[in-house]
Amino acid sequence: MVEGFLLMMFLLVSHLFVLGVMSRNFTIDNKCDYTVWPGILTMATDLSLSTTGFSLKKGESRVIYVPPSWTGRLWGRSLCSTSSTGNFSCATGDCGSGKIECSGAGASSPTTIIDFTLDGPNDEDYYDVTVSYGYNLPLVVVPRLSGSGRTCSTVGCVVNLNKTCPSELRVMGSSNKEQPIACMNACDKFGLPEFCCYGEYGTPEKCKPTLYSKNFKNECPLAYSYAYDDSNTTVRCSNLANYIITFCPNDISSASQPSKETNGRTKRVTAAALPIVIMIFVVIILRTKNERESDWNDQNVEAVVMLKRYSYTRIKKMTNSFAHVLGKGGFGIVYKGKLPDRGRDVAVKILKETEGNGEEFINEVASMSRTSHVNIVSLLGFCYERNKKAIIYEYMPKGSLDKFISKNMSTKRDWERLYDIAIGVSRGLEYLHNRCVTRIVHFDIKPQNILMDENLCPKISDFGLAKLCKNKESIISMLHMRGTFGYISPEMFSKNFGAVSHKSDVYSYGMVVLEMIGAKNIERVEYSGSNNSSKYFPDWVYKDCERGDISRTFGDSIITDEEEKIAKKLVLVALWCIQMNPSDRPPMIKVIEMLEGNLEALQVPPNPFLLSPGATVPETLGDSNETSTVLETLEDSNETSAFFNPSH
Repeated sequence: MVEGFLLMMFLLVSHLFVLGVMSRNFTIDNKCDYTVWPGILTMATDLSLSTTGFSLKKGESRVIYVPPSWTGRLWGRSLCSTSSTGNFSCATGDCGSGKIECSGAGASSPTTIIDFTLDGPNDEDYYDVTVSYGYNLPLVVVPRLSGSGRTCSTVGCVVNLNKTCPSELRVMGSSNKEQPIACMNACDKFGLPEFCCYGEYGTPEKCKPTLYSKNFKNECPLAYSYAYDDSNTTVRCSNLANYIITFCPNDISSASQPSKETNGRTKRVTAAALPIVIMIFVVIILRTKNERESDWNDQNVEAVVMLKRYSYTRIKKMTNSFAHVLGKGGFGIVYKGKLPDRGRDVAVKILKETEGNGEEFINEVASMSRTSHVNIVSLLGFCYERNKKAIIYEYMPKGSLDKFISKNMSTKRDWERLYDIAIGVSRGLEYLHNRCVTRIVHFDIKPQNILMDENLCPKISDFGLAKLCKNKESIISMLHMRGTFGYISPEMFSKNFGAVSHKSDVYSYGMVVLEMIGAKNIERVEYSGSNNSSKYFPDWVYKDCERGDISRTFGDSIITDEEEKIAKKLVLVALWCIQMNPSDRPPMIKVIEMLEGNLEALQVPPNPFLLSPGATVPETLGDSNETSTVLETLEDSNETSAFFNPSH
């Protein structure tokens, strides 16, 4: 009897010793504003955890003891509920078990997933966060170290990818159909070998990152983005570390401090003082510099505070004392540089030291800091030091679109490439207008402001003239005309044409597309009469369109049937975009639909030039009653002719 009791006590003590000393622990922390249901899958059949799924309310933490040689994955489920029949299910990350415990079932895509291999090859831990299965929740894995050894790194995805998810990959909720709840991966959406890395694309040499996976990688550089992501994404750790797993971390550093549980609830401790001090400091600087401009508002200041700030001395070192000029513009000079910490190539725009630059500076920094899209240039930091201002953004090795157009026109046009560029720019604009946190109207869309990366993916840049709006705001009130001659919409010249709005960007986009296909460089002897409007090159394009002879616009002597279809589609879409009346122009979401649809479904637009500057059109778009613009009507014939005969 006594021996049996002693044996039982020995086993119990041994179990507790192994559990508390020999095992690892995962501290799972929920900093989301809603309940998260973590799910756990063990890959090895001979090992098990105390739980495979549980509920974690806002602010709660839970410690899970894990065997020292455990291999498995962990993820978060959201929007979960139990039906009247007792079946438990979740809108994202569901494991299909019908219960809170997943009991050996894995997560359904799209889901942000953590993979762990503890005590693997060379006695090291291997772990990573992957968005290659899609994304549903932001999370971060932080090692808690003891002793010395290999440095163990943090991995994860901090940002909310649902906000920047391409429209075609969005998973919408059933209760709120306006807000995406997850973002699919391209493989699940399209099922193509190049997206799924199988078949002929089943090797690292053949399966390359796509525009979608690059977008994920730009947003979450510390996470796996596709099947053959670089080896640096998987972290090795030899310190026998414990790990903190945080859902919805404020940032990487805050994830290393788990919440403290009290009666099953968490008391969240936040260091609020530092951001407030920084914000006050920036507000004082910016308001002292220029208090009269309405664009210097608290939202813009808040956006600047969240960015990496560099001193002018660091900027000078970064650019090797401004040795390599990439280009010059109206607001300053752009230099090539390298980030000091990672050696990454960057473009550094130094703004001119002239009056009024404060507005352009804060416009560009605040606008770009709100954007995250594969077709928008990424902002990496800024410098604001008295009269020294600089903006640091990703380096685009292929230069601007105008250079590509010039080179493309010197040989036979690559129509498929031109089509891809047109699609990319349209998606970037649609994102700015509809899917950004705050609607942004660019007001200076032109080939010089569209940059190309190494894969000739177009990215919209130069937000110096941009205007931030309320998300549902249609009409924009402005005191000054913005843009570049040749691309400015007619309503920017005179309110008689209509109201200034995001449709002004649509007009500029149409002019860019016409320039891409070469229409601007085509001379028409038969249209060289005395009428000024006949010299306006889109008029030539439309007259060819009326005759059913669009191919004459292109100038290529040899063009395949497929190339001609692409060219005709680009012409028709461009003519729709440059309608004089803004209400006749399609929104960018419709432009994308037209570009991706069948040519046969496209109707020939009305003649864009039937509306004269003297005609009056309604000033109201949508449901807004705001004043459209305070620009004076152009009465000077020279100013009017400058619009109809664009040059730059």
